[in-house]
Amino acid sequence: MLPAVLLAARFFWRKPPWWLIILLIIIVGWTTYFFTVVGHFEELNELVETTENPSQELLDEAYSDGGPLVFALLFGWLIALAYAAPWWVLFLMATWLRSMIRRLRRRQQ
Repeated sequence: MLPAVLLAARFFWRKPPWWLIILLIIIVGWTTYFFTVVGHFEELNELVETTENPSQELLDEAYSDGGPLVFALLFGWLIALAYAAPWWVLFLMATWLRSMIRRLRRRQQ
């Protein structure tokens, strides 16, 4: 939702600057993604501890080698940018449409 809000503000008021939009998307998106993965593994560990005889699948998933955590730590910013990509496309389409409407209005005058 953050990319949509930031790009809408940029579309209507030409603020915030581009560098701030990208920085906020990366920081907030990476933080959200990382803590979501951490929370998932905490839930799995709690489920293993509260289950009397946990299945092997549950144990394997809960005690994996940490690959998802490392990926989230190192590349969570990339996931945030990938999530924002459709919003960029909508923003570019809206700015293109706005410029076309302005050109048509200038020609009519």
